[in-house]
Amino acid sequence: MSNVAILHDKQEIGAYLWRDPALHLYAIGDLDDFFWSSTVWYGLKEGENLLAVALLYTGGDLPTLLATARQPATALATLLSRTVHLLPQRFYAHLSPEARDALAAACMLEPRGLHFKMALRDPGRLNDIDISGIERLTPAATDELLAFYAHSYPGNWFDPRMVETGQYVGIRGENGNLLSVAGVHVYSAEQRVAALGNITTAPAARGRGLATVATAALCRSLLQTVDLIGLNVRADNIAAIACYRRLGFAVVAEYEEYMVHLKPFSGNC
Repeated sequence: MSNVAILHDKQEIGAYLWRDPALHLYAIGDLDDFFWSSTVWYGLKEGENLLAVALLYTGGDLPTLLATARQPATALATLLSRTVHLLPQRFYAHLSPEARDALAAACMLEPRGLHFKMALRDPGRLNDIDISGIERLTPAATDELLAFYAHSYPGNWFDPRMVETGQYVGIRGENGNLLSVAGVHVYSAEQRVAALGNITTAPAARGRGLATVATAALCRSLLQTVDLIGLNVRADNIAAIACYRRLGFAVVAEYEEYMVHLKPFSGNC
């Protein structure tokens, strides 16, 4: 008989996540002390055997539920159907199809598109990119980054704390303004993983391959301290996917993103 539990043992959680590290990259990174205090972990257990895990990350303005598993994800669906009453009334979610279906009875799901998980499989390709002119960005550039993303990547999720990792790089124009930036959403030297994020180029500078250069430089930096680099990208972002493939990334999984709300007159979600 399976039962639901709130998980607190990093070693137990990690042992489950590392069975499929490319799929669970973000969650693995969140085992790091830098993120741990902003996490709630739900597990479905049968005896001592952990069958499924879902993570609620609360570190941003909007809680985010990470609930993905390889199909058929029946254990994950069971877990969510039994924990739906513990979730916030409004949250963002990364979901496998079975997880989506488990939430649909109690919640309104607003689709935000099919996404791919990609992982760096051929890092040798990074050496073919000339990364001269790259600048490593420090926390002193936080305000500049906020303004840059507001103009070049509106609606993007940027956690200024991540600049403290030292894993943000930029390319500047002749006037000193940022033209392109590549950074991380998750970085853990302890877990030896990183998830790329906040990669964009100023509209007037697009089409010159600057994001490719910035991303290559960032990956070469990250490989000094991590073994696994991945990212999430919308399935319809053809240009970005092509860029990542040139750098040695490959698609390793699909999932869907949703905005999730409590259904009217429902006591659970």
